[in-house]
Amino acid sequence: MFRQFLAKGWSGYEVVLNSPGGDPAAAMRLGEIIREQNLHTSIGKTTGRFDPEGNRINTVDGGQDPGHCASACVWAFLGGARRAAGDGELGVQQLYDPETIKDPQAKTASALDRAADQAMMGNLISYVIRMDASPKLLALAAAQTPWREISWLKRQEIVELGIDTSKDYSSPMTVEPFGAGGSYIEIISRTTFASFRHRLYCRGDASNVYLAMIPISKYDSRTFEATMRGIMAERSVDLISDSGKRSFPLKLAAIESAPLGFQTSVQMVGATMADLQAAKRIEVSYDGLGKVDSEIVMGLQFDLAGDRRKIGIVARSCVK
Repeated sequence: MFRQFLAKGWSGYEVVLNSPGGDPAAAMRLGEIIREQNLHTSIGKTTGRFDPEGNRINTVDGGQDPGHCASACVWAFLGGARRAAGDGELGVQQLYDPETIKDPQAKTASALDRAADQAMMGNLISYVIRMDASPKLLALAAAQTPWREISWLKRQEIVELGIDTSKDYSSPMTVEPFGAGGSYIEIISRTTFASFRHRLYCRGDASNVYLAMIPISKYDSRTFEATMRGIMAERSVDLISDSGKRSFPLKLAAIESAPLGFQTSVQMVGATMADLQAAKRIEVSYDGLGKVDSEIVMGLQFDLAGDRRKIGIVARSCVK
């Protein structure tokens, strides 16, 4: 129905959601369409005068009241290319069959029911990851008891789970395995203009530092390689710490297809893992670039947040 609505020629910027939930599968389908159309999502209740001629609410005469998005509505909300939600506006709960409300202790689950439940959970995990949110959201929903009760998410949870992408955000550092005995630091950054998955690692020893950048934002693969080559030409990176800023030239190492997207890898010439450990933020310079390229490079700025001992772990397990 939403796709049919769009096919009539309606265009917009944002989908405002206010719903207690419904069918998770239908919510995911709606989320996929929202993402396909590059629409933003927020929470609220549209108010205004109904215009029967246009068959829509005239928001010029009204506005937007507070709203709530619970249960399956959250999965539709995740479809937003940009998402904004405040404290207590999103609620999660366990998946359940409405028939069980009649008698919660009745033996209604067959082997087929169990298989369907597992298939739905698998689809939800895949969907949440594709929508660039943390699958920990599903663990939080599944752990909610009593099973019909809704857990309203705090603002901090909404940000940490990658649900709200309306502000610049850098995820805490994680250490991931890489190659034979190697590892890398991974950080996800989101800005108004672009989102990237950043990977910091060393090759051979801790004096050879590399940065790999994989876009989460959607780009045309036919032009992205040329764009990144142009951006990285004679570019530098700034390591920012309490004592000031140090700049290092970037040397393009590779631009290649990777499982999660097109990956650009550069060497931070002259930087060491000790320099990373002293830094609190990394920024790639965008001096001399045009508007579009500058917006992409703004997505390459991120904080080194979290346990700094993780950088030391990676420094001791450089890629061979």
